[in-house]
Amino acid sequence: MDKEVVFVCENSFDGMMTAVYDAWVEMLKGSKVHIRVRGEFVENFLYDYIYVITDFEKARKVSDSIKKKISVDAYMKVYRACMHFDEERIDSVIDFLKIGYKVGGKVTRDYGNPLVMRVIELDRKVGKEAHNFKGVLRFKEIEGGVLISKITPKCDVLTLIEHHFSNRFPLENFVIYDEKRKKALVHKAGGDVVYVEEETEKIEKLYDDVTDSYEELFKIFFDTIGIESRKNERCQNNLLPKWYRKHMGEFKSSI
Repeated sequence: MDKEVVFVCENSFDGMMTAVYDAWVEMLKGSKVHIRVRGEFVENFLYDYIYVITDFEKARKVSDSIKKKISVDAYMKVYRACMHFDEERIDSVIDFLKIGYKVGGKVTRDYGNPLVMRVIELDRKVGKEAHNFKGVLRFKEIEGGVLISKITPKCDVLTLIEHHFSNRFPLENFVIYDEKRKKALVHKAGGDVVYVEEETEKIEKLYDDVTDSYEELFKIFFDTIGIESRKNERCQNNLLPKWYRKHMGEFKSSI
């Protein structure tokens, strides 16, 4: 029976690509490989586990290889698929890359192949969620004129929405905090964006301590213009599922 090895990586794209690099080497030796993100699975005594230390050079080599030997479009699909929450997402990426390295860029159009379609579907779901948060994200203003927002996305969308908000508010200091993953995107007015993953409880406290009068005004407006006879909760839930509304002031009383 073939040896089965599980590579365990940190929850970052560089960490995942490092694991892909190491797993590929092991795979060439004849082993059956899997990749899991630390903290997202339960160990099974049937497998051997290798804990991967993120190596930015290995990650860069894998990323460059995908772009050059397959396509930039394939790389972006792989990136977004890795931002999904599915436990087996990186295994799906490896299956996709095996095909991609054989057929090149046309792999992204191989809609009849279920292994390709699995990554395309992960990519689509992550892209859709990122797009939706561009519309439903709400900012509060804290002391010093800093804008702060809290989101609880199913997928890891911070890097995918950063460009949108940086372009929209280039001269604002703002913070977008991912409550689920305990990390934040911090934008400096007229400057760069940094990602913070330590001591984020301070950011969360700043957000929770803010009382936004505009939020209450908007809720009153939202309730006032609603026509009871035309209320259609089923349609509303289809267009804006309830889990998106957690930090939307106009919906707080109805969640």
